[in-house]
Amino acid sequence: MGKLERYFDDVGRIRAEGVSTNGWVTVVRGHDGDLKVDIRPGMLRRCTPDQVASEIRAALLAAVADHRRQYRQLRVDYFGSPVGVEPFTPVETPHGGEASIMTTDTSALRVESRALVAFGKERYEDAVTYSAVRRYLGDVGGIPAAAWGTLEGISDKLNRDWATALGSRMSEAAIARNEMERIADGLMQIAADYEGTDLDVATDFDVFNRDLGPYLPLGDGYGGSVRVRPGGAGILSQPHDRRLPDDQPVVVIPEGNDRLGATRNERLPRTREVEEPITIGSSDGNNLGFTGGRTTHYENGEGDQLDTFIHEHRDTLLQLEAILIELGTGQRLPLSDLMVHAWRSAPKVIWNRADLLHSAAGTYAELRAEMDGELKNLKLYWDGSAAQAFGQYADRASAYLVQLETQARWLAEEGKKAASMLEGLRNAYAGLGYQHIGKLIDALKSYIEAVNGLFSSCSNPEAALVKAVTTFVNFLLDAERRHVEAMSDLIKIDEQERKERPDLGTRGHNTTPFPQAEVGGNAWLDGGKWSPRPDRPSA
Repeated sequence: MGKLERYFDDVGRIRAEGVSTNGWVTVVRGHDGDLKVDIRPGMLRRCTPDQVASEIRAALLAAVADHRRQYRQLRVDYFGSPVGVEPFTPVETPHGGEASIMTTDTSALRVESRALVAFGKERYEDAVTYSAVRRYLGDVGGIPAAAWGTLEGISDKLNRDWATALGSRMSEAAIARNEMERIADGLMQIAADYEGTDLDVATDFDVFNRDLGPYLPLGDGYGGSVRVRPGGAGILSQPHDRRLPDDQPVVVIPEGNDRLGATRNERLPRTREVEEPITIGSSDGNNLGFTGGRTTHYENGEGDQLDTFIHEHRDTLLQLEAILIELGTGQRLPLSDLMVHAWRSAPKVIWNRADLLHSAAGTYAELRAEMDGELKNLKLYWDGSAAQAFGQYADRASAYLVQLETQARWLAEEGKKAASMLEGLRNAYAGLGYQHIGKLIDALKSYIEAVNGLFSSCSNPEAALVKAVTTFVNFLLDAERRHVEAMSDLIKIDEQERKERPDLGTRGHNTTPFPQAEVGGNAWLDGGKWSPRPDRPSA
């Protein structure tokens, strides 16, 4: 088959896909030229006719643009230039896209309606922000399992308990998102019914911190406006899950945020081991020497005292261990059985990721304070049994956000404590290493001299070497025991209490449920029982 024939075959195999602005409609053009249109459930209920037409048009134009892009690329691949095939640029029509949709002039609404709309819009933005908080927690809080090291009885426990507690914090963020969306749905619908008109209110997302900012566009429902119409069932928004199941959201971390950027450039400690046969012999016929044994490379270390000690004295320690293994003493090896398990930990990685969780706690505090202030303002304009019921519901929501802030800060501090204790164990190992390395070197030299001497088999040269190593290992074990006991109390999930008591949401650090009212929890949704206050402000 010639080049031209292959080109035409590849053109015929082009499969183009276009997705609408808000993700409601997907259009696929197959290689046979047929179009497949997929409409996600809920579009007709949540979008106006003009918005439905705009979504379909946007998806079709996107599919055409994708086909043109692939076609141009084939021209470049086969002929070196796309000459004669220009990029496809859709021409906007009066109803053809997000930019052409007009937002409501809220200044034309009654003042009490403006108060409802303002509060509802802010809570919708809070819902999107809490969805972003959940993604932020899962990403930043996802401490690599290897960062906890390989300490027996403690590393796996810390990793497991951290993951459990982090999962609870993520569940709480999802609960907060659902409650804020419920408020936004209810109040915006009440406002639209009260005014008897469609509302389309622009969003601004003005409250979030620099760490959370890159995650905000990934929040479910993120968009440029909040829409609602009279007699509807709440906000007409883009679907909560705008991505396909296999899509991976991309977080773009801006320059200058070094600590957040560090989560993308983590190098965890690792070892590479090479085993070679141990040979004891003499190259000059006089002094015996040792060759072979375990050769281990220690890479991507923390650069602290322990890392420095191991790199400085690795050969000595490995030679000692090779002799102990050859002698079959059964002695625990100071480097390979003890020190390396702490060396494999990455306290800096743990500390940075744990400390970044304070940004989630700060977001809870900031948005709660804003909501409390706006609630006081809303109460100036509305009265009635439903408005009073809503005030109680909003107070419960505010108290819930205080709990979530506390839980997020607790997890952040526990992670930092764990990092500090791992760092303390590493420093203790390094200090003991520098303190005893001289004695170990002397014992090793004495052993080699004794082995090379006459009648070495009668002098038992191994005893002094084993004694020196045993003393060092005992010091290391004592240091490990003290730090492991301290770390074992971190990030506890209160297992025994969970078995003995019902979960009332006040125990330990499991997922905190939203406090529900026993009676009348939905009374505030009755728009007919919201009454404007006669003494309400005029502005």
